[in-house]
Amino acid sequence: MESRLLSLAEDWLRKQLKVAYLGLASLERTIARQRARISFLAEGDANTSFFHRQCTFRRQKNRVHSLLVDGHVLCDHEEMDQAAFAHFDGLQGTAVDREHTLDLEQLVTASDLGSLDAPFTPDEIWAAVQRMPAHKAPGPDGFTAKFLRACWSTIRQDILDVFEQLFLLRGRGFGKLNQALLTLLPKRADAHKLGDYRPICLIHIMAKLSAKVLSLRIAPKLDSLVSRNQNAFIAGRSLHDNFMLVRQSLRMLHHLGAPCIMLKLDLARAFDSISWPFLFEMLRQYGFGDRFREWIAILLSSSSTRVMLNGVPGPSIWHRHGLRQGDSTSPQLFVLAVDALGRLMHRALQTGILRRLHRRRTVLTVSLYVDDVMQFCHAEMEEVLAVKGILGIFEAATGLQVNYGKSSATILHGDEDSAALLEELGCQAANLPITYLGIPLSTRRPTATQMQSLIDSVAGRLPTWKAWLMNKAGRLALVKSVLSAIPIHQMLALAPPKKTLKQLEKIQRGFLWAGRAAAQGGHYHINWRTVIWPLALGGLGIRDLEHTGLALRLRWLWLSRTDADRAWQGLDLQFSREEIGLFHASTFMVLGDGHTALFGEDR
Repeated sequence: MESRLLSLAEDWLRKQLKVAYLGLASLERTIARQRARISFLAEGDANTSFFHRQCTFRRQKNRVHSLLVDGHVLCDHEEMDQAAFAHFDGLQGTAVDREHTLDLEQLVTASDLGSLDAPFTPDEIWAAVQRMPAHKAPGPDGFTAKFLRACWSTIRQDILDVFEQLFLLRGRGFGKLNQALLTLLPKRADAHKLGDYRPICLIHIMAKLSAKVLSLRIAPKLDSLVSRNQNAFIAGRSLHDNFMLVRQSLRMLHHLGAPCIMLKLDLARAFDSISWPFLFEMLRQYGFGDRFREWIAILLSSSSTRVMLNGVPGPSIWHRHGLRQGDSTSPQLFVLAVDALGRLMHRALQTGILRRLHRRRTVLTVSLYVDDVMQFCHAEMEEVLAVKGILGIFEAATGLQVNYGKSSATILHGDEDSAALLEELGCQAANLPITYLGIPLSTRRPTATQMQSLIDSVAGRLPTWKAWLMNKAGRLALVKSVLSAIPIHQMLALAPPKKTLKQLEKIQRGFLWAGRAAAQGGHYHINWRTVIWPLALGGLGIRDLEHTGLALRLRWLWLSRTDADRAWQGLDLQFSREEIGLFHASTFMVLGDGHTALFGEDR
């Protein structure tokens, strides 16, 4: 076999081809990871059979084969594309006139937010780039935040120039950087209507970065602006604060024995329906400056979206109302706007339109978490009519409409007049327990039957993972990151029964050792009590669910003693002896003015 040294030109060409090949291979891995949407795999796992099957599975699962529109089944791509365009154009591309407005000076006290109008700084913009998720699916431009970080030294000045134009309110032409693609993901396996698909908005990286910078300016101000009964998207607050508020209010009303109604209200397409004029009225009343409101106006008015059906983008939809999901400012703006509902209900209590739930205690009558609304009122026709009237005024002013068909009413200590109240409300009756924010809600401790949905949620993850293609190390990673994490949401608020905890551990054991929800004793290699030990003690570091839940629930004892501004303060929280004992064993009190120290308990 003949061989020779490469010439200088050939050696140079070989190096160039190698660089090009490695670059294309890296790009192929990146595309494969985005197609599979698997976040727990390492860089070298991109060529495994599991990875490729996951890509194929996602492509087949997300494909729209047909749509049922007005009683007709559409299979042709152009017909489905036209139907999707008409549907989403009606939601966000059509302006809606308001019938009423609110006297916001009676509801909101203005704050000094002039500092938010300051010029954008390079450090501020770079901090926003670093805070953006690196591997989120890209928008129509194809760039991710990882690209911005990797090429920052090259593109830095171009991005600073864009923010300079934004600061000067030169929004003309910003629409080219504010485009988005709307992809449809099925909510269930038999999706056949547009309502059965979850729209996911993929925004241009420049619009995403602009919104991120503004959202980082808003974030520190939200805690002082938004009422305590709205806890979404605010640092230091939690969804579980809303659950504790509702559960303890429900228990208090149950023990009082007076007839009451708990309304679980559904706001129809809340993000898509919010009125822009109302939003800017609220921002002005909160104290946001003219320049900051203009920046928000530029982001909203220049936004356009194209529905991407089976990988093919449709015509552009220019937004005329609502907030675009995927934009960092959208949840913050929505929370600021919908807070008006809680303030309206509070104003109704102050003026005597609604009566207090408790004669001596100040109990909040409404709980808000984004668009999840829980409203308490007395089971009287006069009060029901008042609540419904307030909701009607709120709808006319904001564009946010209550869907009474999907709402429900739970009546405590009802009588023969309860049916008339439900008929007036126009919503269905719901008996306890119900599900609120993904957690069983009742006046008593949860039973194993009520917690069955948690078991089903954990077990339902297993079939989609194709465990027979994974080794034990991969299954261990999933047990730690997913199967052990799913129960935390409910365990933070409730103590699951022993039976539920045993079933959850059984699923973890079966998946780890045999790749399925249950396994025979011969598959278990090590005693489970040893498996859940920390790594330093010879275990595998899997969480002990019972002890994890116990530690998590200590936060309520801590917050009840250290944070007087929580929405549920003033209500009697209930704790087990084990929780109280562990709390006192883990803490000690430093004596100050004596207002929070308990003489008989603290040490």
